[in-house]
Amino acid sequence: MSSHELGRRILPAAKADFDNLPSDNLKRRAIQIMMDVSRRQLEGQPLEDHPSVGDLSDCRKVYFGDTDDGKPRYRLVYRLLPNEVEAVEVEAVAVGERRVMSVYVEAARRLGRFVEDD
Repeated sequence: MSSHELGRRILPAAKADFDNLPSDNLKRRAIQIMMDVSRRQLEGQPLEDHPSVGDLSDCRKVYFGDTDDGKPRYRLVYRLLPNEVEAVEVEAVAVGERRVMSVYVEAARRLGRFVEDD
């Protein structure tokens, strides 16, 4: 790891997300995204505080898929620790299909921020 490279870690619950991706190619792609982010070669889109999910404003998302053509079907949610300005580590929070808001809900749950339904 170079002095400009961030450390990498995966939340324990997110390890299963990587394992549950349906192909080795998708698993490799998700790991490559983590590597690219840690090397500062890729920056995901910022998330926000969503009223029906929770506050993910310290997280970012990256869409990916099996191929470069067509709409990517998966997303990875990560955050920089301790914060974006002083980042020393990138942490994978959730990985999964791009259906509805499921990955965001999982990320919010894992971070203890999910807005429970009343």
